Formats: sequence, structure tokens, C-alpha cells
Amino acid sequence: MRIRFGRRAAMAVTAAALSVGAIVTTAGTASAADAVQLTTSHWVGIYADANTNSKIGWPDLAPGDWIYANCWKVGQSIGSYGDTWYQVSYVDYEDGYGWRYVGTGYTFAGYVDNNAHTVNRDPNIPQC
Repeated sequence: MRIRFGRRAAMAVTAAALSVGAIVTTAGTASAADAVQLTTSHWVGIYADANTNSKIGWPDLAPGDWIYANCWKVGQSIGSYGDTWYQVSYVDYEDGYGWRYVGTGYTFAGYVDNNAHTVNRDPNIPQC
């Protein structure tokens, strides 16, 4: 009986450890639910990296369109707007079709929200 209890306890501890490991592993993945929704203030391009030399095929977002900002990173500086870029996976062109998955892209933060969420480093938008 004592051996059986020991095995049961060990199995329970192992199962609990595996469950916690699974939760920690899945917590590291970003999704649209984890991202911060921001409204664009200028025309905004979508780029493969944080520079204007890497434009991808999606149309530019117009002022008033939306992005989900997953995180930010430092990239090309543009004028007096700084050098911060948002990583995005979903955008909404406000054309009635809803959110579109664009893969991993980058938008210039200065043109998205005039750096409103980058000046004070919004804690909900981590660094990439």
C-alpha cells in the first residue's frame, strides 16, 4: 500500500509539473488577443522589417485604419518621428471586410499613433 501511494504521489507531481510547463510555454506566444489595438494617424505602410526598404505587398493603411501592435523595435529613423516600429500580424482597413492577417510585418510608430505609445513605452506593448 505504501508503495502504491508513493507512485500515485509521484505521478500527481509529474502531471502537475507538465501542466505548469505547458501553461508557461503557451504563455510566451503572441496573438491578436495579446496585442494592443491602435488607430493610424497617417498613411502607414507595412514592411517586412523595421525599414522602408522592405515594403511588402499589402496596401498602405489610411488615417483611421487599425493595427494590432504585438511589440516594438528600433529601426530606421524617419524625420523627427524617431526610430520605433510596431510589429503587427493583423490590420483592419475599415473597408467593411474586418481584420486581415498579414503575417509578421512592421509599421512605423510615428505614423501609426504619432509615437503616443512609444514615448512612455506602453507596458502592454513589449520590446520585440
